[in-house]
Amino acid sequence: MSQEKTPGGGSAAPQTPGASEPAPWLSMGLLFTAHFAVDSQVSFLSPLLPLIREKFDITLGTAGVLVYLLMMCNAGGQPVTAVLVDRWPRLPWLAIGLIGSAFCLTAVGWLPSYTALAVAIPVGGFLAGLAHPDMSSRAGALSERHHSLSVSVFVSGGRLGAALGPLVAIFIVKWWGMEWLWLYVLVNVGVVAAVMRGLPKPTLSAEKGKGFAIIHGLGRAIRKAGAPLMILIGVTTFRAVCTVNMQGFLPTIYVERGMGLWQGGISSSILLFFGMVGVVFGGAVADRFGKKNAILYGIILALIGLIGFLTAAPTLGLFLVAILGFGLYMPMGVSMAYAQDFLPGYRAFASSLTLGVSWGAASFSVLPISKVAEEIGLFQAFWVLPVSLLVALFFSFFLPKGEKK
Repeated sequence: MSQEKTPGGGSAAPQTPGASEPAPWLSMGLLFTAHFAVDSQVSFLSPLLPLIREKFDITLGTAGVLVYLLMMCNAGGQPVTAVLVDRWPRLPWLAIGLIGSAFCLTAVGWLPSYTALAVAIPVGGFLAGLAHPDMSSRAGALSERHHSLSVSVFVSGGRLGAALGPLVAIFIVKWWGMEWLWLYVLVNVGVVAAVMRGLPKPTLSAEKGKGFAIIHGLGRAIRKAGAPLMILIGVTTFRAVCTVNMQGFLPTIYVERGMGLWQGGISSSILLFFGMVGVVFGGAVADRFGKKNAILYGIILALIGLIGFLTAAPTLGLFLVAILGFGLYMPMGVSMAYAQDFLPGYRAFASSLTLGVSWGAASFSVLPISKVAEEIGLFQAFWVLPVSLLVALFFSFFLPKGEKK
C-alpha cells in the first residue's frame, strides 16, 4: 500500500478504501474566513437601500435595478472566471477579487450620484464573483471523504458574512456616516494576507499546458453529465429566485411595515445566520443520507418557513425567517458539491453553475417583482416566491439518488 498525500499537505498513513480521513479543519477555516469577507461586503447594499433611496430620491423600482446589477454581475461573470481559474489556478484571483470588490462596494458610502453608484456596484459584484470560483475549487479539492462537509463549511462562511454584513454596514453608518464604509477594505487586506499565507497551493488543471483545450474538455464533461446536471441547475435556479429576492429586499419589507433600519438589518441577519447553520447541517446530512435527500428536506422546510412568514405578524415573522433561512440555504453547499461530482475535473466551473449561472438567471426576477411591488407593495408581491420553491421541489424529485462520479 502506498503513502498518500493529504489535501492540506503532508502525508497520510496507508489507507484502505473507505478508511477514515481527518477533516482539513485549518484549510476549511481559512476558506470560511475568505468567503465571510467577500459576502459580507456584498450584503452592504440591501440594508442601506432605504438611505440610498432617500439620498438620491429614487423609486423602489430604480433601487431594484441596483440589486439586480449587483446580483447579476456577482453571479453572471462566474462561469467565465471559473474557466480562467480552472486553467490558471496559481494566479492571485482571490486577492484581486477580495480587495477590488471591497473598494467598489464600500464606495456606495461616498459616491455622489446614482449614476456613479450604478457603475461601481456591478464592477464590485463582478470582482466579488471573481473570488468565488477560486475559493470553491480549493474547497472541493480539500477532502474526498469530507467533500460535502468541506464545501458546506466554505459556503457557510459566506452565509455568516452575509448575515453580519448588514449589521456591520448599519453600525458604521450610524456611528461615523456612510462615507466611512471604506474602512472595510482594510479587513479584506488582512484576510488576503492570512489566506494566501496559510492555504495549500491550488491543484493544477488536468488540461495544464494544453492552451485552451480545457474548454473542449469542459464541453465533453458537460455532455457526459447530461440531463441530471441540467435538472440540478433547474433546482438551484428556482431556489435562487427566492434567495436573491429575500436577501435583497427583506430589510426594505420591514421598513415598509413600520419598523426601523436596525430591525430591517436584524431580519436580514437572522435569515442569513440561520442560513449559515443550515448550510453546515445540509453538508452533514448529505454525507450521511445523500445529496438528493438533503436538497429535498431543505426546500420543504424553506417552503414551510416562507408561507408562514407571509401570513404572520412582523414580530412572529422573525422566528419564521429563521426557519426559512435554515431550509433555504441547507441545499446550497450540497448543490455545489453535487455539481462538482458531475464535473470532477472542473471544480471551479461546476461551482459557478450553482452560484453563478443559477443566481444570475434568478436575479432577473428582481426587476419585475420590484416593479410590481411599486403598485401593490413588496409583501404582497412576494407571494410569487412560494411558487418558485414548488418548482424547485418538483425538479428535485428527478435528481439521481447516487452521486455520478
